Amino acid sequence: MVWAQFHFVEALLLCRLLQKAGITHLHNHFANSGATVGLLASRYLSIPWSLTLHGISETDHPAGELLPDKLSAAIFVACASWFMRAQGMRKVQSSEWGKFHIVRCGVDLQTLPLGPITLPTPEVRFVCVGRLSAEKGYFGLLDAFGSLLSQGISAELGIVGDGPLRDEIEARLAQFEWADRVRLYGALPEQKTLQKIAESDILVLPSLMEGLPVVLMEAMALRKPVIASHVAGIPELVDDGNNGLLFTPGDWDHLEQKMLHLATNRQARLHLGENARATIEKEFEITKAVQPLAALFQETVET
Repeated sequence: MVWAQFHFVEALLLCRLLQKAGITHLHNHFANSGATVGLLASRYLSIPWSLTLHGISETDHPAGELLPDKLSAAIFVACASWFMRAQGMRKVQSSEWGKFHIVRCGVDLQTLPLGPITLPTPEVRFVCVGRLSAEKGYFGLLDAFGSLLSQGISAELGIVGDGPLRDEIEARLAQFEWADRVRLYGALPEQKTLQKIAESDILVLPSLMEGLPVVLMEAMALRKPVIASHVAGIPELVDDGNNGLLFTPGDWDHLEQKMLHLATNRQARLHLGENARATIEKEFEITKAVQPLAALFQETVET
């Protein structure tokens, strides 16, 4: 009830801003509490409203409780992946399925570091970027990384991100003799995060739950080979063996096998990296990715 009151007040403040700016269509980029505020404001002003679905966090508790009402109220629903389109469709009547459209997130290639930065080093450098939370699978990644080291592979792992599991991750690392091979960088600004990816050899994403992570697109745009879990919308981006590698979610032995393969095969890394860049240029470059959303806005104006 308390949060509902906050949302109501925020919606009224948003209404004033929208009226002052002469806004005639409101779009929320996430289906979370911000979408609740946006929906309330659009109802008060009687203007069209739409939203984007990105990941499972929007269908799970607490955001998921109001999701069916939001989807029904939206004039259209942009979905970052076919997977999320399906999750949204199961929340509403089949008569509303036509409002769901695929609108990919994109990468601005002009903002990326100039060229793939790979400094000479005897070690293979893995990097992982994400919030330090349970669904990101960090403990499994540490197990796979430790197994890799036990086989004599010279490697290091950098983790960019912060979150509620940081203390537990640090405590787990303290149990290992190879803890000095892992660096916890904490949360970094976007450009510094991109720099860490550019300085790495391989990006690993061990998530148990995802949508379609932009960090994968960024790494691929930087010609970095990626290893990611075969979950949610990720297979729509990563074609296993062609522009990246996929592993069975939660199967840390399988993850370790994929890490070992790339750690010991530089040519495979280069091949996957080049194909990864081509994939981004074809479908996920920002000026191309935004076109379906622009077309949906135009249709709304015309109707």
